[in-house]
Amino acid sequence: MIESYLVDRMFSNTRFLDELANSEGQVTPQWRKLAHFYERMGAQRMEQFHEDVSRQLRENGVTYNVYGDPDGMNRPWNLDPVPMVFNSEDWAVIEKGLIQRSTLLNYILKDIYGSRSLIKDGHLPFELIYNHKGFLRHADKIQFDAEQQLIQYSADLARGPDGQMWVLHDRTDAPSGAGYTFENRAAMTRVFPDQLRENQVRKISSYYQTLKNTLVHLSSKNNDNPRIVYLSPGPTNETYFEHAYLSSLMGFTLAIGEDLTVSDGYVWLKTIKGLEKVDVIIRRVDDVFCDPLEFRSDSHLGVVGLMEAVRQQKVLVINPLGCRILENPGLMAFLPKLCRHILGEELILNSVATWWCGQEPAKTYVLEHFDSLIIRMIYRDGGNKSVYGGNLNAEEKTKLIAKINKSPYLYVGQEMVDFSTTPSWINKNLEARNAVFRSYIVADSENNRYAVMPGGLSRSSPEKGVFMVSNQTGGISKDTWVLGKAADAQTTVPKAKTRHQSMEVTVLPSRTGEHLFWLGRYMERSAFTVRLMRMALQTYNESDEDIRTSEDIVLTTLLKSLTRLTGTLPGFTKKEVLANADQELLALALDVNKVGSLAQAIQSFLTNGYAVRDRLSLDTWRILDSISAELTRMRQQDATLTEVYHGLDNMVIKMMAFYGLNIDNMTREATWHLLNVGRFIESSTNTCTVLMSMLTNSFNDEVDKALMEDTLRCNESLVTYRYKYRSNLELHGVLNLLIVNEENPRSLIYQILKIDKHLSSLPALVEGRQLSPARKKLLEAVTMIKLCDIDSLCTVTTGSRKSHQNLKEFLKELIALLNEISVFVSEDYFSHTGSRYSMIQSSILPEI
Repeated sequence: MIESYLVDRMFSNTRFLDELANSEGQVTPQWRKLAHFYERMGAQRMEQFHEDVSRQLRENGVTYNVYGDPDGMNRPWNLDPVPMVFNSEDWAVIEKGLIQRSTLLNYILKDIYGSRSLIKDGHLPFELIYNHKGFLRHADKIQFDAEQQLIQYSADLARGPDGQMWVLHDRTDAPSGAGYTFENRAAMTRVFPDQLRENQVRKISSYYQTLKNTLVHLSSKNNDNPRIVYLSPGPTNETYFEHAYLSSLMGFTLAIGEDLTVSDGYVWLKTIKGLEKVDVIIRRVDDVFCDPLEFRSDSHLGVVGLMEAVRQQKVLVINPLGCRILENPGLMAFLPKLCRHILGEELILNSVATWWCGQEPAKTYVLEHFDSLIIRMIYRDGGNKSVYGGNLNAEEKTKLIAKINKSPYLYVGQEMVDFSTTPSWINKNLEARNAVFRSYIVADSENNRYAVMPGGLSRSSPEKGVFMVSNQTGGISKDTWVLGKAADAQTTVPKAKTRHQSMEVTVLPSRTGEHLFWLGRYMERSAFTVRLMRMALQTYNESDEDIRTSEDIVLTTLLKSLTRLTGTLPGFTKKEVLANADQELLALALDVNKVGSLAQAIQSFLTNGYAVRDRLSLDTWRILDSISAELTRMRQQDATLTEVYHGLDNMVIKMMAFYGLNIDNMTREATWHLLNVGRFIESSTNTCTVLMSMLTNSFNDEVDKALMEDTLRCNESLVTYRYKYRSNLELHGVLNLLIVNEENPRSLIYQILKIDKHLSSLPALVEGRQLSPARKKLLEAVTMIKLCDIDSLCTVTTGSRKSHQNLKEFLKELIALLNEISVFVSEDYFSHTGSRYSMIQSSILPEI
C-alpha cells in the first residue's frame, strides 16, 4: 500500500511537495512508524478502521450542516483515518510563529479601536480599515481590562513547495472547529490507541482548560462566581454540534439570541426560574448579527442592546465585537513591516503573497497577472466569493476588472499556493491529496501569553488538485498529530481555577426547558403511536380477506382510534379510506410531512433532542441516532406494511431504551423534571384518548372483550390485569386498573400524580404561594379521579347505539384539564412576556 503510494507519487509528475515522502521517494522520519503500520495492516484492515472511525463519530452524533443542501442538515462528520503529522522540529517553528502572529494581531486590534497610531503614522492605509465591514465604529475605545483583547485566534496554514508553512487565512471573529478537533482526537484514540502511544502524539486538552481558566480569570475580577454562556446561532447553524459539544465540555450554558435580554444595562439569561445575570458571552455569532439595534436590523440571532451593555462594561464578549477587522486579507500585505515596527522581529509565518489594490503599484500588478491570482474582496460574506482569475470567461473578467478599477481599495490579489499533499484514505486506497491545517490559539490571561493547541483541524480535498478545501465544499477532516514527548513540549494540562467556583443548581434557559418538555411529549406520543399502530397492523394482517374492513368492528375501532390518537382526521373515519386502508397506514407510519403521523412525531422527537444535545449524555445520543437510523430504514423506497411492522418492533425497543436511560442517567434537576412533566402529560392525554376511542361504545360481548384486551395491551397493562384479577375481561376491572389504581404506572391517577410531583420540584416562581395554577388544575384532576364512580362509568346508555356516555364525558373533561395544565406550564416556565397567568377558557381547547 505504501509502496504503491510512493510509485504513484514518482510517476505522477506532480509539482506538490508531499508530507509522507521526500523528493527522492523516501518516507520522511515522522511518517515511518505510521507507514510501517499501514503496510502491515493492508487495504482491507484499513477500510475496517475507516468504518470504525465513522461509526464512532456517527454514534456520538457528530454532525455538520450544509446550507442550501436539502440533505445537508445533520450530515455525519467525515473523518479520514489517516492523520496529518508534524514532527517536533516543524511544530516548534509553527508554534513560535503562531504566538508571534497572535501577539501582533492583538496589538493591531487594540490600536485600531484605540489611538489608531498605525493609521496616523502611515503604517496602515485608512481606506483599508474604514472600508472594511468588520470595522465597527460602535466599538471604538471599548476594551476590557486585560493586555490581551484577542482571546481566541485561528490560522489556516498550508505547506508550500519550499517546505515552509504559509498562512492562508486569519480567523478572529468566531473561529470554529475546536470542538470537532476534540471529537476527532477522541475517535482516533478509540480506534488507534497504540499508534498514538507509539508515536508520542501530544495531547490537545490543555487548550480547552486554558480557555476556561482565562474566561474565569477575566470575569472573576468583577464576580467571584461568573456566569458564562456560549452564544450560538441555533440548531440550524452549520457547526451547531460543536457549540453544544463545547458548552457541555466546559460546563457553560448554551444559549441562542432569544434566550438573552438586556435590562438596566446588564445582559440576562431567561431561565425557568426567572432572569439570571450573565457575566461572559463566548459568541459563535458573527459580530454584525449580535445586536440588531446597532448593527444589522434584520438579525434574529443577536440580543437587542448587547452593544450598550458591552460599552458600559457590564458584560464581557469573547471575542470582542469588531475584531473581524483582523480577517481583512489586505492586512496580510502589511504584516511583515508591521511586525518589524511593532515587535522588532521578522515575521516567522509568512502570509500567502498578497497585493492590496488600494495602492496603485499593487493594483497594476494584480491586473497584469490577473489570470494567475486569486481575487478576493477585503471582507467576506454570503454575497462574495474568492475567484481564480484564470477560470473566468472574457465577460466575467471584464466585469470584475471594472469593479476593481472603480473601488480598488475593496480588492486584493493573492498568489495561488501549491500547497502540499498528505496521505488520505480515498476509495479504499491511500492517495495523495492537498491539505490545509487550522491551528487554535488562546490567550492565557493569567500568565499574559498565548498558548497554542498542539494539534488542530486539518482538511484534505476529496479530489486531486483541488485547492478550495472546506467542509462546505466536501473537504475531509483529519486529526492532526504533533509528535514528541509532552515534557519536551511543555504541554501539561493547566489546572482548573476553581477557587472562585462554587456548586450551584444548574441554570436552565427557558427555551431549553421548552425543548425538554416537548422532547418528553414527543417521546411518549411516538411510543403510544408505535404500540397502537403495531396492534392495528397485526389485526389488519390477520383479518379475513373475505370480510370488508368496515365490517370488522375490532379492526375498524383500532383504525379509527389510530386516527384520533394521531389527530389525522378525517383519516379512517371516512368509509372510503377504511375500504382501502393500506395507503393511509403507510402514510401514517412513514410520511414525515403528514401532520400527526408517526414519522413526523419521531422526527419532532429527534429535533427537540438535537436542540438540547448539550443536556444529553453520549449514550442517550447514541440511542437517538439509532432511532433516527431506524426511521430512515422504515422510510426506504417502496416499503411494505410487513416491513413497517418489523420496523415498529425495532422502534419500540429503541424507544424503551431511551426511556430507561432517561430514568437511570439524568440527574434529578430541572432538565429531568421538565422532560417528565411533558412525558406524563402526553401519556395521560393519550391514555384518555385511547380509552375514549376504544371503550366508550358498546358492542357484543366478544367485540367488547377484544377491544378491552387491545386497550390493555396498548397501555402495557394486559399481563398486570391477568395477574391482578384472574378472571375474564370486564370493563369495571379495566377502568379500575387504567384510571384509579395508583400502583399501576400506566394508570391516569399514577401519571397525574407524577406530573404534580415533578412540578413541585421545579423552582417556585412566586414566593409564598403554595400551588401554581397548573398544580391547582392537577389537584382538580386528581380529586375528580378519586371521586369517580367506576360503576357509573360502566353504565350503558341507549340511543342510536349503545355507549358509555358517562365515561366519555369524564374522559373529555380530563383531556380539557390536561390541556389547561400544559398551557399553564408553558406560561410559567417558557414565557417571559405578557400575563403569566392568563385565564384559559376550556371551550376553546381542541376536542379529540
